[in-house]
Amino acid sequence: MIGDLRFALRMLVKAPGFAATAILTLAIGIGANTAIFSVVDAVLLRALPYHNSARLIDIFSTDPNGERDALSTPEFRALQAQMRSLEDIAGFQSQSVNVTGGERPDRVRGSFVSANFFRVFNLTPLLGRTLAEGEDQPGAERVAVVNEKIWRERLGGDPQLENKRLILNGEPYNVVGVIPSSFKSPFDPDVEVWLSMANYPGNTSQQDSRFMIPLGHLKPGVPLEQAQAEANTIATELAAAFPKENAGRGIKVDYFQDFLVRDTRPMLWLLFSAAGVILLIACANLANLLLARGLARQREIALRAALGASRARLVRQLLMESALLALLGGFAGVLVAHWSLWALLQIPQSFVNAQTATINTQVLFFAVGASLVVGLVFGLVPALQLSRTELQSGLRQGERSSDGGRWNGIRGSSVAGQIALSVLLLIGCGLLVRSFENLLRADVGFEPKNLLTLEYRLPRINYQSAESQWNFHRQALDQIRQIPGVKSVALIRSLPFSGNGGSGGIALLDRETPVKGHEPHVQYNLVTPALFETMRIPLLRGRVFRDDDRAATPLVFVINKTMAQRFWPNSDPVGKQVRVLDDNVVGTIVGVVGDTKQYQLTDDAVPQMYAAYAQQPGLFATLVARTDVPPLTLAEQVRGAIWRVDPDQPMWKIRTVEFLVERRMADRKFALALMSVFATLALLLTALGLYGVISYFVNQRTREIGIRMALGAQMRHVLNLILRQGVTLVVVGSTFGLIGALALTRLMSHLLVGVSPTDPLTFTAMIFLLAAVSILACYLPARRAARIDPVIALRSE
Repeated sequence: MIGDLRFALRMLVKAPGFAATAILTLAIGIGANTAIFSVVDAVLLRALPYHNSARLIDIFSTDPNGERDALSTPEFRALQAQMRSLEDIAGFQSQSVNVTGGERPDRVRGSFVSANFFRVFNLTPLLGRTLAEGEDQPGAERVAVVNEKIWRERLGGDPQLENKRLILNGEPYNVVGVIPSSFKSPFDPDVEVWLSMANYPGNTSQQDSRFMIPLGHLKPGVPLEQAQAEANTIATELAAAFPKENAGRGIKVDYFQDFLVRDTRPMLWLLFSAAGVILLIACANLANLLLARGLARQREIALRAALGASRARLVRQLLMESALLALLGGFAGVLVAHWSLWALLQIPQSFVNAQTATINTQVLFFAVGASLVVGLVFGLVPALQLSRTELQSGLRQGERSSDGGRWNGIRGSSVAGQIALSVLLLIGCGLLVRSFENLLRADVGFEPKNLLTLEYRLPRINYQSAESQWNFHRQALDQIRQIPGVKSVALIRSLPFSGNGGSGGIALLDRETPVKGHEPHVQYNLVTPALFETMRIPLLRGRVFRDDDRAATPLVFVINKTMAQRFWPNSDPVGKQVRVLDDNVVGTIVGVVGDTKQYQLTDDAVPQMYAAYAQQPGLFATLVARTDVPPLTLAEQVRGAIWRVDPDQPMWKIRTVEFLVERRMADRKFALALMSVFATLALLLTALGLYGVISYFVNQRTREIGIRMALGAQMRHVLNLILRQGVTLVVVGSTFGLIGALALTRLMSHLLVGVSPTDPLTFTAMIFLLAAVSILACYLPARRAARIDPVIALRSE
């Protein structure tokens, strides 16, 4: 085998053009697959960086409509006490925390946790301790655990934590421990401060005050189904004990990693499959190259057989050459993957852990394994065929095989397969392009351009009354209106596409109250009067809020068009009264506005109801300002205006609304970009394969063509002869590709928006594109054949 290896190296050195073409072809296929596999490995295959991550589970409640929801403190305590299938369970909720007492107010990501949170994640502090038992109960001392970054930046890196304090949300907290920065909190990797759950601003002991997210570990060997059965029993008991708060609600248990990648997994497997198609096309080209190379060596192979080489010996030698080519192609593919992965991660996306993707040992094993499989499998068919060379015909005919039809059939089948695979990729890419175009044209219900936004949360200790909260909001708006370049400004609690949102049950007072647990739910938002003008949400009926809609006046609501059509399809909703069940308040509908999308561009319109901030003020607010100038150029002036009202009030997430909307398209842009690259590569490799086959066909029939032309054949006759063979391959390959696309594109229907997975326009356009490129690839060698001088062709024979 060492001798075979040395001989294979010599043969490749003697044919540098063949070797370079084969290695480059494989590098493209293996590089694309290795780059995508590194992302798949990081997101789907690699264990999460948590203690016993394979047994880590996520628990959440579901409302009567089946929507995901958090749990209340009593529900969490019931799970802790009754779920025997769990080893442990901790609760937490992430929220921004105001940090004051320094040079300027700031904001950090905080997490409010149960006392056992650090034990569940097996976290050992670098310094000090974590929360002790009982410190998550109301009335306990205020303590904080910070990460290394906060410890170094705000505490000077002092190892002595005694008497170290931070002013968080306006109150002093004793820092008792430091956690390594390598720990990334679940759901929110930016968390830097951990506080007691008892200090969460929205924490109450009410049964329906849901804010907590539980995570825990299954006991070893316990199946998820057992935990789900226990959760179902607990949900049933809670509904019986608390019919008002828990009727129609359920509790779901899921593996944490499965939950994190539930939306990502289909898209990544689609991209990995597309990369696999590229590799198959590259391998088909490699097989054709090896066949062409072997046909040129038939005389050598026949001579070896005549000197006593067995067929197995010949196959081994040929496989050694193909394996060596594949390994060299794999090495080049790893380099291509390294550069491709860097470029890949520059494309915005929100895949969990994608940024940790690297060419690690597992990925290298994948690349080496793929290379060996390619070399052995796709080198085997040419090796078996070439080793069947008959001695007499091989020695007598040299480079001319008596089995030309057999070789052409194998090569033609290979190219037809490439065309079929290219059709799959082109149609998949075309569907994503049309889907993305539909997303770009999607009506979000407002005008996102020239809108600046930021968020802030008032510390409850400084703003305990509703009146003081509204006074701050009002004064902040007054200050910002005076900034040159600001056309209008408003507040909204849950800005569309910010990730924030809320919903609640309602009762319509003009009809019977529905059965408990089956009340209609609507999205519920708080806004100031100028919000609809600022975001350019159209008023359809009635009026919007006015400045005289205050706390002392009757409560009023504005609803969207979908809510009006759903609940009052044949009447005017203005003047109807609605009860908000969570707050037990009744208000009158005064206007109807257009629909807006809240979370995703693909969302269907849902009922939405707005209330006035002045009538129901809160601590949290999102500011929206329409500007005459680029929005971010006013960021510092807006920040300064708020500091003139309260110099200790932090702000965060200063960005444009246009950015928020575009961010929701990031994953689809990522998929579209990669599918476009893969489709282009498939088209290029297929065209090169087709060009190679037709060129070989022309070379093989040079004498025949010369005779035809000597007997009077015109150029068009020769063109027809050559093109007919190429067009036959295109038709056969496209037919199989269309059949495969009709079956397989249905699997990507969840990624499509406003376009059918069997869209005829896309299918037709992609077939025409492939046909045009393929005919060009056939025409070039056909034109060369048509220009053959018959005298020269016959003389060369």
